[in-house]
Amino acid sequence: MIKKHTLLSCLILLVSVGTLFAKGKIEPGIYKHADKQRMQQWVDSVYNSMTQDEKIGQLIIIHVTGDNTDANKRRINNLVQNVYAGGILFSKGTPTDQAELTNLGQSGAKIPLLVTADAEWGLSMRLSNTTRFPKNMMIGAIRDDSLIYRYGLEMARQCRLMGIHVNFAPDIDVNSNPDNPVIGIRSFGEDSDKVAEWGIVYAKGVEDGGVLPVAKHFPGHGDTSTDSHYTLPLITHDKNRLNEVELSPFKKYIKEGLSSIMIAHLNIPALDDSGAPSSLSKPIITDLLKNNLGFRGLIFTDGLAMQGVAKEKDMSLRAILAGNDMLLGPSSPEKEFKALQAAVADGSLSMDVVEDRCKRILEYKYLLGLNGYKPSNIDNLINRLNTPYAEWLCRKLNEQAITLLRNEDKVIPLKNLDKRKIAAVALGETPDNSFQNTLKLYGDVTCFTASGTSDIADIKKQLEGFNTVIVSVHTTGTFSGAAVDSLIEGKESIVTFLVSPYLMSKYASSVKSTNGLIMAYENTPFAQEYAAQAIFGGNAIRGKLPVSVSGLFDVGDGMKTSKVRLSYNVPEEVGIRSYKLQKIEDIVREGLAAHAYPGCEVLVAKDGVVIYNKAFGSFEYDNKRPVLTSDIYDLASMTKAAATVPAVMKLYDDKKLLLQTPLSDYVKQLRHTDKDKITIRQALFHETGLTSFIPYYLPAIDQDSYSGQLIVYRQTDGYPALIDNGAWARTDFKFKPELISQISKPGFTKQIADNLYVSDSYKDIMLQNIADSKLRSKKSYLYSCLNFILLKEAVEKTAGTDLNTFLQNNFYSKLGAVTTTYKPLTKFDKSIIAPTEQDDFLRKQLLQGYVHDEGAAFLGGISGNAGLFSNANDLAKLFQMWLDQGTYGDEKYLSKETVRMFTMTKSPNSRRGLGFDKPDMQNTKSSPTSPSTPASVYGHTGFTGTCFWVDPDNDLIYIFLSNRVNPSRTSKDLMKLNIRPRIQEVIYNAIK
Repeated sequence: MIKKHTLLSCLILLVSVGTLFAKGKIEPGIYKHADKQRMQQWVDSVYNSMTQDEKIGQLIIIHVTGDNTDANKRRINNLVQNVYAGGILFSKGTPTDQAELTNLGQSGAKIPLLVTADAEWGLSMRLSNTTRFPKNMMIGAIRDDSLIYRYGLEMARQCRLMGIHVNFAPDIDVNSNPDNPVIGIRSFGEDSDKVAEWGIVYAKGVEDGGVLPVAKHFPGHGDTSTDSHYTLPLITHDKNRLNEVELSPFKKYIKEGLSSIMIAHLNIPALDDSGAPSSLSKPIITDLLKNNLGFRGLIFTDGLAMQGVAKEKDMSLRAILAGNDMLLGPSSPEKEFKALQAAVADGSLSMDVVEDRCKRILEYKYLLGLNGYKPSNIDNLINRLNTPYAEWLCRKLNEQAITLLRNEDKVIPLKNLDKRKIAAVALGETPDNSFQNTLKLYGDVTCFTASGTSDIADIKKQLEGFNTVIVSVHTTGTFSGAAVDSLIEGKESIVTFLVSPYLMSKYASSVKSTNGLIMAYENTPFAQEYAAQAIFGGNAIRGKLPVSVSGLFDVGDGMKTSKVRLSYNVPEEVGIRSYKLQKIEDIVREGLAAHAYPGCEVLVAKDGVVIYNKAFGSFEYDNKRPVLTSDIYDLASMTKAAATVPAVMKLYDDKKLLLQTPLSDYVKQLRHTDKDKITIRQALFHETGLTSFIPYYLPAIDQDSYSGQLIVYRQTDGYPALIDNGAWARTDFKFKPELISQISKPGFTKQIADNLYVSDSYKDIMLQNIADSKLRSKKSYLYSCLNFILLKEAVEKTAGTDLNTFLQNNFYSKLGAVTTTYKPLTKFDKSIIAPTEQDDFLRKQLLQGYVHDEGAAFLGGISGNAGLFSNANDLAKLFQMWLDQGTYGDEKYLSKETVRMFTMTKSPNSRRGLGFDKPDMQNTKSSPTSPSTPASVYGHTGFTGTCFWVDPDNDLIYIFLSNRVNPSRTSKDLMKLNIRPRIQEVIYNAIK
C-alpha cells in the first residue's frame, strides 16, 4: 500500500510539473533545487483547505501605507481577513514600523502573505534609515559584474531581514528615449545587451539570496514620452524594432531561468491592435510572453492604481484572463475582490483559471520559504540592515561607476599641486557638501557655492587669482550652460556632473571646452565623495557611459585612469571587518576618562586607503571645543622623522649630501672641538656622544633679575611653576633685553609666543652651547634632540634655504599636505590648532600654534628636533609616498633606493634607524610599538603625545595625535596606560 501510494504521488507530481513546463517552456531556476514532491504536497494541502473566496483573494496584492497607526493596522487586518489578500506592498515608512506591520498582517493571515517591495535602488526607495544604493543608470556604468551580483545578494539579505519575499526589480527597460519621463535613470542604459547582462546578474544575486526578483516593465517601457502613472503611453514601433530592442533583455532574462516579470501599462498596436493596456492584453501576456517566449514564472501586473489602467472596465478580471498571476495594488482591493467573486459566479472567470494562478502563487510561497514562516525580528533592526558591508558595497558601486569623458592633457588625476591655485564651485549645493569636503582632503582648495544664477557673477570675480577651477553641477533646474561657461572661461577646468547624463546636452559648450569632464550620475554623498577622489587619483576611474548624449558622447564612452593617491573608504575595502577596529575607541575613551589627554585623533591607512580617521574629545578639559579630524597638532619629536629625515633623504638622493660627512662642515661652532668628527649618519642614529638635553633658554634669562635658584626639586614658596614631576621654577625672572623682546623689530624677527620675540642671533648662542657641552666618552646610543638641531643646520646650509621652505618646495606643497608646516600661525587661525601647555614658567601663556619644545621655540619655531605641525591626513600623504617607494600622485619625490636605505637600515647598536625609531625586537617591554609590530616598521613618537608608524610589510600607516601636555607636561598617563601601542595592537589583530 505504501509503495502504491508513493508511486501514485510521484505520477501526480510528474503530470503536474510536466503540464507546467510543457511545450519546451523554460523552467525558472528557482524550481531546480526545490524538492518538488514536497512542494506539490504542501501546495495541494493548502489549496484544498482554502475556501473559494480565499483562493480568489490570493490573486490580490494589497497596497497599504507604512504608518504604524491604529487606523492603518485595522485596515491591514480587514484586507487580510476579508479580502484574503495573497500579498502586501507597503508605501513609504520606517523599517521598524514596516516590520511590525508585516508581522501584524502575517499573524492575521490564514495563508502567509507574499510580502513585496518596490526597492529598485534599495529599501531606501520606500524606507527611511536604510542604505541608499545607486539607481540603475549609475549601475549601468560599472564594468565589474561580480560587484552587481553582490549588490543583488545584499539586497536579498536586507529584504529577508524585513520579511520581504519579492523585490520589484530589476528594471530592464532599454531607455532609448532621453526624454522618457518615468524610466530614465531607472534603466541600466540604452544598450539592450548591457541592460540584459546587468539585469540578469543583479537578479541572480537577489534570487540566490532567497528573494524573488521581478524584471519590469514587460514588454518594454524605455521609449515612451508619457508616464503610465498618469496616462496610457503609446509605443508605435513595429515588431522588428520591439524584438531587437525592447524585448531583447526580457528574452535573455527568461532564457537564464529567472522567475518573475511585471507587466507594464502600455498601448502597443504592433503587439495588440485592440488598444488595450499591455497589462490587460492576452496577446501580449499569454501569447507572447508565455507561449512564444516560453515564460513560466510568476507574473505581476504593474500597479493597478496607475492611471494608465485604473479607468479600464473590468480591470482585474481582464488582467487575470490576460495571463497575470497577481494583481498589484488596486486602489480599492475590496471592489476588485468582489468583481472577481462576481466573475466566478457568472462564469466569466472559471475556477480552473483561479486554481492555476492560485497554485502557482502557492508554489512561489513555498519556494520562498513561507511554508515555514517566522515573524521578523525587530530587535536592533536598523543596525542589522545598515551593516558596514552594506556601506562598503554602496561605496564601491559609486566608486566603480565614476566615468571620465574628457581628459585634455591628462589633467585628471591632478598633478603639480604646488603650482596650482585651485577653486571649486558647487552649483546647487550647500557649503558643507561631500564633494568639496573630499576635494579638501587632497590639497588646498578654496570652495564656493552658488544657489542661484545671481551668485555666478560674484564668484567669477573671486576666481581671478585661481588657475584651476573645478565646477560641480548638482542640479540643472537653476543654472544655464552659460553659467558654467562663465566660470571656466580662461581657466584650466574640470566639470563634474552629479546629474543624469542626458542633462549634459544643456551644457554642450562647457562639455566641449573643459579640460576634464567627469560623470557621477547622482547627487548623493557617496557619488560626490568618489567623484572628488577620482579627480585627484584617489581611485582609478573605470566607468563607461551607459547611454548616448546627442552630439557629445556615445554609449560606452569612458577613459581609464590609475589610482595614484590615498583614497578614503571603510575598512571592508581592504578586507578588514569594521567591528575589529571598534576597540580603538574603547582604548581612546579610557585615556580620555583618565585625563591622559583632552582629545586626540587616530588615523589608519592600509593598502593606500584611509580606513579609519576619527577625532575624540576636546581641545581642553573644559569640553568647549570638540576635536575635528581637520585640526592641527604640535608633532613634537615626530618632526625628526617627518621633517628632518625627508630633507636629508632628498639631499642625499640628489647627491648633495653624504651621510659620512662631518656635521662640522656645516656648523662652524663644532670645528676644532671634540665634536668635529661627528657625522650625519651618527646623528641620525643618535650615536654622537652628545648629551640628551641642555637648557636652551638659560642664556636668555637675566640671572641678576632674581635671587636664589631658578629651579628647585621640592615644592617651595616662591617657585609656583611646576615644570616637570618633582621640579618647580620661579617666575619672577626677567629676560635679557638684548636677546628677548616683546615686540617684533629689526634683529628680533623670530617669534616664541604672543608678544615674545627672540634675537635672530640666538641660534648661534644655542649652537655654541651645543659645541661647549660635555661629550660622552663612548658614542653609544643616547637619544638627543641636539643631534637633530645640528642636522637642521646641515640641511639648510646644503639647500641654501630654511628647512620649512625646503620641505614645502620639495614635499609638503607638492603632496597637498596643506597643514604640514612649521609656524602654523603664519597660515592658519589659532582656533584650529590644538593648544599644548599652559606655560607659566618661560612664556607665561597657553601655547597654541607656537611650538611647545623650548629648543625649537628659541630657534624661532623651525628646528630639526621639533616644531612641525600637521593634521593626521596630511601626514599620511608623506608616509604613503615612502610606502610607494618615493612616488605619490604620479610624481617622483625620491628614488626607491634612497627610500629603502633610510627606512630599512637599522643601527647595529640599538633599535634605531636612520632618523627613525623602530620596534625593539629583543626587549619588547621597552619597545615603543605593540607586540605584533614587525621589525620592518619605522616611525617616531612625540613628547606632546603623538606617534606614527609605517609598516611596509603590511602596507600600513598608523598615526596618533594628541595634546597630552595640556594643560601640563606632568601628565604621564598616556604612557602609563600604554595607549598608543595598545591601539596599534588592535590594528594588527584586525588585519590578521
